[in-house]
Amino acid sequence: MAAKVEIEEESELITLEELAVMLHRNVNTLRVAVSQRPESLPPRVRFPGVQRNYWRRPTVRNWIASYEESFDVPEPAETVGRVQVQVKPAREKPEQQPKRNRVGRPTKAEQMRKKMALT
Repeated sequence: MAAKVEIEEESELITLEELAVMLHRNVNTLRVAVSQRPESLPPRVRFPGVQRNYWRRPTVRNWIASYEESFDVPEPAETVGRVQVQVKPAREKPEQQPKRNRVGRPTKAEQMRKKMALT
């Protein structure tokens, strides 16, 4: 009988399922990303002759850390006295936009107006 070997320490290599847990993503989503968008995932480890993908735990942690953003806490606003509102003067002549041709079939009303204009 083969003796079962238990690993006391956390393994350095993780599988896709463990990566999904670390990234809080669905396993199937990551499967698609591995084949279609590998640049959207941390660098992986591929062994010759092995189809399964592995990732190094420290590499994944560093990759996650590289995307950390700090939240800028806004400073308390100073009290402002009066606010002046500037009113833009009304335009004398509204700008007319050139008439654009409609796309698609004319409406029934447009067809009738055209027919009446021709007669």
